Amino acid sequence: MKPTTKLVLTAGFAMFSMFFGSGNLIFPLLIGFKAQSLYIYAILGFSITAVCVPFLGMLGMMKFKGDRKEYFSVLGKTPAFILTLLMLMLMGPFGVIPRCVDVAFGGFELMYPALPLWIFSAFFCTFIGALIWRTNSIVDIIGLFLTPLKLGAYALLIVVGIWLSAPVTHSQLMPSSSFFLGLHKGYQTMDLLASFFFASTIYHYLKTALGKKSSDEQLVRMGILASLVGGALLAACYIGLVMLGHLYSPFLVNVPQESMLAAIAQKTFGHYAVPFIAVTLAVSCLATATILAALFADFVKEDICQNKISRPHAILFTVITSFSLSLLGFETICNWLGYILEWIYPFLMAFSIYQLASKFKTNPKAIRA
Repeated sequence: MKPTTKLVLTAGFAMFSMFFGSGNLIFPLLIGFKAQSLYIYAILGFSITAVCVPFLGMLGMMKFKGDRKEYFSVLGKTPAFILTLLMLMLMGPFGVIPRCVDVAFGGFELMYPALPLWIFSAFFCTFIGALIWRTNSIVDIIGLFLTPLKLGAYALLIVVGIWLSAPVTHSQLMPSSSFFLGLHKGYQTMDLLASFFFASTIYHYLKTALGKKSSDEQLVRMGILASLVGGALLAACYIGLVMLGHLYSPFLVNVPQESMLAAIAQKTFGHYAVPFIAVTLAVSCLATATILAALFADFVKEDICQNKISRPHAILFTVITSFSLSLLGFETICNWLGYILEWIYPFLMAFSIYQLASKFKTNPKAIRA
């Protein structure tokens, strides 16, 4: 295998693993559960907001050479700072990281019903802090070690789960309702917000790996290829998870959202599969939470505190905040995130299209329109 091909695959696998965290595991199952026989329409809606739109953000960031500040500079210095802070807060310790903790806990809770959330969260958040204590090793850790494990586990669960599934009832929804259900739930994956920052991480990883030999054109091309690899893996897993939610809907009626995947694994493989899926859920959520914690800690240190505090102090603040908010529970976190995303996601979708169009030689009036 050529070194550049290996780099693209490593970056693409890392990108998939970064995105594929808590919401990406839960919401496809949830829309399959609700859409049932009309799950195809739900997949179409979900693919728009959870795959296609984030890819536009990735592509735009690659065109801006991974420079987040330049990408948002058109908004003005202060609005760009506020928007960046809001996005990182939502994706970091005030939203997605605590949600990742709760989803990982949902798997372990089936094995150890008496295990308190605060003990699990304390260990999980401490492990996150340990992983990001050293810089410049995150992409390799996620791409080379965590992704193959989680991808293989989910592929096995999806294939066997679909093979052993039983017939289910027809949906009571209209096709349009199923489509908009998927479209709306795609917001809550928050993949578009994450794409702006993950693209920067991947771009700089490729630049460091290639060294001085790399050109801007080569980096952009490799970044786009890595995005396609990650996007294809995401789409395949989303389709499989939506189908699982549809096929196992009778068994998920009284199951909490964060425990749906573990319940399906238990139904498919038996009780002995619970430890396997619990570890897989933990690895998935850990990969996403790790990169998000690193991004937020670096932003606190460099942008908010202007390097007046050390990186370990920023990491401690990130980890402690994530631990505290994880105690609110998965459903509470999702509810308040949903209210904010209803407003910010459509704006960011339009902004992504605007920034991408601005990088091509097109009519400026048409771009503004």
